[in-house]
Amino acid sequence: MSPGIHATSISSVRPLRGLALAAVLVAGLCACGDEGGRLEGSVSPLLDLRYKRAEAVLAEGELSINFVKPQGPGVNTLLKVSARVGDMIPEGYTGGLDINLAEVLEGGAQRGAIGRSVLDEPARVFPPLERGSLVVQRIPTAQGQRISGEFHVTFVNGTDIYSGRTIFGSFEATVP
Repeated sequence: MSPGIHATSISSVRPLRGLALAAVLVAGLCACGDEGGRLEGSVSPLLDLRYKRAEAVLAEGELSINFVKPQGPGVNTLLKVSARVGDMIPEGYTGGLDINLAEVLEGGAQRGAIGRSVLDEPARVFPPLERGSLVVQRIPTAQGQRISGEFHVTFVNGTDIYSGRTIFGSFEATVP
């Protein structure tokens, strides 16, 4: 043997290899375990915006991204970003959308809305949107499909606690 090279017995290498393998497996399980995430923005000090999963729903001309967390036998919707898209989607279209949530439609309603429904919490009414965007890479069309995208909203200035505040985030949502 050369100077500086030390013999290592097989019995001392195997436990180290086993520990390394265990560390890789644990890291992999943590990385692909529970989806979850947290939305950001200046509303976050006022509301818990940590969610367990995101769901994408397209029904009756409305697209919604729901950030949910189970509670007991039910589910809390920590934030719902929805948009009226019936007039934006040609028949058979399955591509992406870039939606201006603050756009005012005929009749004066905004294209987008923000909602929240959490057990044991008073109903939340968010102010109208000053600015807002919802981008989805694909329209949800089939159960189990994964939809990615992002959104950001800024509420109008006023006297409401959420006035002038922001919420934003990226998501990977599943069609329930």
